[in-house]
Amino acid sequence: MNDLDQWLGQVRAMPTDARLEGLDDAVMQGVARRREQGAARRSLMLAGFLAIGIGWAGSIVPGAPAQAAPAPIGMSDYAPSRLLGQ
Repeated sequence: MNDLDQWLGQVRAMPTDARLEGLDDAVMQGVARRREQGAARRSLMLAGFLAIGIGWAGSIVPGAPAQAAPAPIGMSDYAPSRLLGQ
């Protein structure tokens, strides 16, 4: 047991590697990047499911039959000749 205590004491006395100084920042940046990727993936899946649901609901609900407009094409109620009463 004394040998183990001596070895641990020697390891404690050794200088630390300089690369370990930036390890915390690198790990936290990696965690933040993974969190952002997960949020983006969830948002994309939600949008996909929403689009599938809307498409499915739109295919089930019957639509109204198409009808032609009563006014001739190009003749608007806001045309100058109609606004001036001619």
